[in-house]
Amino acid sequence: MVDANNNVVNGITYGGGQKIRATYTDANGNPVKQTLVSFSVSTNSSAAALAYAYVTTNDSGIAYDPLSPATATTSGAATVSATAGKATSAVDFSISGSTVTIGNPVLGSASLAASGTTSVRVLATANSTPASGVTVAFSADCGTVSPATSTTSGDGYASSSYSAVKADGTSCSGTVKIYAAASGNTTNSSLTVASPTASAINFISATPAQIYVTGSGASSQSVLRFKVLDASGAAYSGAAVTASLTENNPGGLGLNAVGSTGTLSLTSDGSGVITFTVFAGSIPGPVEVKAALTNNAAVYALSKNLSVQYGPPSQDHFSISVGTFNVEGNNRDGTTSTITARLADRQGNAVPAGTVVNFTASGGQIGASCPVTLSNGIASCTTTFSSQAPRASNGRVAVLAYAEGLKNYVDNNANNSYDTGYRYTFNGTTYTNDTLSDMGDAYRDDNENGQWDSGEFVIARGGSTTCSGSGWPTPSRVNSCTGTVDTTVRKQVVLIMSGSTATFNASTSSINAISFRLNDNNSTSLNPMPYGTTVSATAIDNTSSNSLSCTVVSALPAVVPNIGPDTDTSKQLGTDHTVSLSGCAVGDQVRVTVTTPLNVETTKTYDL
Repeated sequence: MVDANNNVVNGITYGGGQKIRATYTDANGNPVKQTLVSFSVSTNSSAAALAYAYVTTNDSGIAYDPLSPATATTSGAATVSATAGKATSAVDFSISGSTVTIGNPVLGSASLAASGTTSVRVLATANSTPASGVTVAFSADCGTVSPATSTTSGDGYASSSYSAVKADGTSCSGTVKIYAAASGNTTNSSLTVASPTASAINFISATPAQIYVTGSGASSQSVLRFKVLDASGAAYSGAAVTASLTENNPGGLGLNAVGSTGTLSLTSDGSGVITFTVFAGSIPGPVEVKAALTNNAAVYALSKNLSVQYGPPSQDHFSISVGTFNVEGNNRDGTTSTITARLADRQGNAVPAGTVVNFTASGGQIGASCPVTLSNGIASCTTTFSSQAPRASNGRVAVLAYAEGLKNYVDNNANNSYDTGYRYTFNGTTYTNDTLSDMGDAYRDDNENGQWDSGEFVIARGGSTTCSGSGWPTPSRVNSCTGTVDTTVRKQVVLIMSGSTATFNASTSSINAISFRLNDNNSTSLNPMPYGTTVSATAIDNTSSNSLSCTVVSALPAVVPNIGPDTDTSKQLGTDHTVSLSGCAVGDQVRVTVTTPLNVETTKTYDL
């Protein structure tokens, strides 16, 4: 190992100019020239690097190969070997880490626009030699440098890029220092970033996008967010913003307070965002809010997709439907039918999703409640009725659906809420109250006599004002009115748990036709067979002496339909059927077979 002056040394340093010197002679000590010598770091090979793998000897039989530490800061020891022909020699050497120095960051530009970017380079040297492999850490007192660390390349430079945008998206301004650090040394350079100006406002969100009128029981407020941007599109903090309602709004809206229709003065936060709350009033409709720069009203944004819905279910918009009225349940448990409630507010709009509808039944079993869901914007919920005990002697089951909502009323002063004690004149008529269709407590009319009887399910609201009562489909208990608009909206339907055995009533027969009425085997003889029961007939030709062939032309209707009862409990609900015949004579027979959905058969043979 020799230095730059060919003096023998024991170690190397970065940029020190040390070389491996190999002398190749024959057995007599004569130099062997122009011979290939192979060099390698044979021990700790990652610590040092040779300039060449092969070198030829000169006229003096000497070959030189420059050697340096792997990096400027590498220290330790290693072995280097040289081979020529069959001769091999090796030498151990030490490696001393060198002091690395770095220059001040070199900036692509010393003056940036707001949110601008520029390149950053730093030169690392050791022993006045550009040092590769040195890790340099970059930072800035405002904005970001990316990547934050970089390794010097063969020319000694580490490179990165500076952005004058803060982590929160806003822009730096004024003097900014860029720092570089390596091997315990830190340097810096300064640049100037121009102050940003607010140039745009964007609407971000309204959460939730659909709110409901005050008193609906659903959410009546939405949080609105707008974002202020500078000319580069970065977030702008500290901007003065004015928020206001436009003219395209329903009545009663408020900003940050119920009914507060004035403007709001706001300041954008560190992320350039302003946040405030819109409160619904009593009138539904689309909502539009404007956010504008206070010092430049021409720069503004409008909210999107926010609306106020009315919300509470209205009595005259409360409906109930039944999948199957006459289920095969008088003799069987577990036969089911669906019960669906559909609800809308007094404007005919869907009530909020999640509104709960409750159910109760005088017999069998029914799902206690279901939450309203919206499908294609329509509000409904469905529960299941199942046949089981108890069963009424007449097979009828009263089912009541109910929810919290509003009575019907005429909005005389047209403010979309129920009011009293005002004076309002329209078309020559003076009103002092809205006109309320008062109604008493909801109850389940089990015996269907049109009035509440002790023991029947009732939802008592504590009212005692005189008013008329009613039975199903909208049962209302007499003299229990409250004079207020809130109520239990309700509807009642009646199902039938039909028997599985058929009875044939009001039968007539001739050689041309047989007619009869089908009822189930309930003692009242009023109920129909289960929905889906089929009717078929087979002719029995007992008169072979004649040339006629007795055949069944048709048996109609062939299927018992879905039959919904009305409020008249004495109404005959059986189905009339006719079997048409051809070629029959006195003495022939017809066998009628009635089969329920659960495959229970009843047969009857008619003599012609």
